[in-house]
Amino acid sequence: MELYIFACQHRVPDEWRPPFSPEEISGHRVRLIQLPCSAKLSTVQLLRPFEKGIGGIIVLACSESGCRSLEGSRRARLRVLEANNVLDELGMSGARVLIKQADERDKMPIIEAVNELSDRIEKLGPSEEVRREKGEGSEQMEKPGLNPAKGSIKK
Repeated sequence: MELYIFACQHRVPDEWRPPFSPEEISGHRVRLIQLPCSAKLSTVQLLRPFEKGIGGIIVLACSESGCRSLEGSRRARLRVLEANNVLDELGMSGARVLIKQADERDKMPIIEAVNELSDRIEKLGPSEEVRREKGEGSEQMEKPGLNPAKGSIKK
């Protein structure tokens, strides 16, 4: 399973700064993306990786009292809630985006977040996009309307 970690640059441990970003944490492939502030993350940026079939996303932000941008962590938390609501509406379960707020540059909160999110995702099963790629559940996903494979309208 692949996970994305969007992290405020003030929360990334020194030993994980580029070019030393980890490629794997607790047996899961990860992509660590550093941001100037977690508030710079948009809801669309949180949703777009699911189109590629990733398992989940962790947003690593400062605690609300320790944020240098004053409102950055609060904004990030609200965007995570919004992304999870959109995933719920799409039938993918809104438990796939997790926010962790911390005041230190320690690896342990990140490792704990990876373990927590991977446990959640195991219980939920693969995302709809991953199921589609494997050809699972395709009979349920066909709906009336345009069928791009056949180039015709289904009745």
